[in-house]
Amino acid sequence: MEQELVIQIDFIDRIGLGYEVFEVLKEHQINLLAMEAKANQGMSIKFGHKNKEMDSLLQGLKTIEGVLSVTLKDYMPYEQREEELKTILNLVSEGIIAINNTGRITHMNQVASQILYVPIEKAIGEKIEYLLRGDIPMLDTLQTGKSYHLQEMKIKKDNKNFHYLTSGSPIINEKGQTIGAVATLKDYRQVEEIISKVDSKRKLTTFSDIVYQSAAMKKIIDTSKMVAKGDSTVLLRGESGTGKELFARAIHMESNRGHAPFIAINCAALPENLLESELFGYEEGSFTGASKGGKKGLFEQADTGTLFLDEIGEISPHIQVRLLRVLQENSIRRVGGNKEILIDVRIVAATHRNLEDMITKDQFREDLYYRLNVIPIHIPPLKDRSEDIPLIAQHIIRKIAAKLNKPDICLTKDGMEYLIAQPWPGNVRQLENTLERIINLTNQTNITLHHFLEWANLDPIKQRSQQENVMLQLDLSIEGKGASLKEMVQEVEKQILENVLKTHTSSRKAGKVLGVSNTTILNKMKHYNIKMD
Repeated sequence: MEQELVIQIDFIDRIGLGYEVFEVLKEHQINLLAMEAKANQGMSIKFGHKNKEMDSLLQGLKTIEGVLSVTLKDYMPYEQREEELKTILNLVSEGIIAINNTGRITHMNQVASQILYVPIEKAIGEKIEYLLRGDIPMLDTLQTGKSYHLQEMKIKKDNKNFHYLTSGSPIINEKGQTIGAVATLKDYRQVEEIISKVDSKRKLTTFSDIVYQSAAMKKIIDTSKMVAKGDSTVLLRGESGTGKELFARAIHMESNRGHAPFIAINCAALPENLLESELFGYEEGSFTGASKGGKKGLFEQADTGTLFLDEIGEISPHIQVRLLRVLQENSIRRVGGNKEILIDVRIVAATHRNLEDMITKDQFREDLYYRLNVIPIHIPPLKDRSEDIPLIAQHIIRKIAAKLNKPDICLTKDGMEYLIAQPWPGNVRQLENTLERIINLTNQTNITLHHFLEWANLDPIKQRSQQENVMLQLDLSIEGKGASLKEMVQEVEKQILENVLKTHTSSRKAGKVLGVSNTTILNKMKHYNIKMD
């Protein structure tokens, strides 16, 4: 049976060298399958060979004048490039299709395969009409050399409905000739997932749904309840995972607009043009593929209600200008339109970015910042309210256990101590993901320290505590009665703080060890009446 092999020949370029290589291949009765050569990059040859003895062939090639080395390879350079391209295409979240100048499909990724319900191997080499019906924008691009952007496509084929947004561009060679076209496809279901539609009241969070017991959170929630009664713009600040969208939903439900729509959009999840058309809507004919009759944007859909703009720090300068006008005029203008549409919408925005720093770097408009920052609310990270962790953790565990149809699960004392001692850079979202992983990986009704050390992939708190000689002894009986969870947590926190301060004689050093701020340490020392030696 013929075997396919690849050899790489490195050489000093000279006239006639290629001819001599072919002569050696001919002498050894080599069946040449593919060849790729380039000065300074060598020559790769793929061939079929029945004889397993290669020494004679390799030696013959090495004797050619100018040949520096001859080695066996696993693949041709073009095969490596194809694999790299395939991997890149499949990492992209959008569907991708490329056609050559005859309209035949040359490349297609897995997402496009799923959107169009066709295996990649069946599509490659076929005419684009094999996949699509009616007007095909890619073919227009092939003929005109013009790009198109966010064209909405609705196609019915083989009793299946395809609904997606597509953008495309010509593939142009160095001579300026259009030699193909490439298009991206985004399943409309993906767009609908990114853009939160109007939620029913039963799905919206109220302040009573936010789990906490810390004084810091109580103060923020009390403030938010007062703020909710007005119509002023609110800017929620805080690290990722602190629950900014929960606060936005709770503010809406607490407000006089609670009966009206609450619409949320993640500004970082959409490209500029799509974000603009989704926020402001568009008129019929404003761009290729625009829906007949135009489309209402989210500002119009949220009229009399609340629009939550998450990740506001990620919007482009162009969108910043348009948003500033909305906040100033209380009106919007659709894409492609010239009519001002009055709106009555409350804006709640959120960001984890340092907007002040972005202003100094000319990345965020200062005038927009002041329009958004009317009522700033800073949601503290989990590390600054560790007393909330036991309640939040148990709430999350109950929710996950119910979702997985598992019996009641509890955290043991050492497991809870471990969670409290963690810095949680990902905040509540990281805590929830960690607990969900543990619950999925165990059938036990108690989650112990062992489970976290084995599966949680968190900071090695146990080792750090041993290094700091932090020994905890918690008496579960306080004044002759069973201690409440809050009392237990406070006692654990006090013991950790006292032990760390024995070896780290400043609040700043203790804060660094425990992953909290210097101010947090000072406040807790005052709360527990701990004196520095």
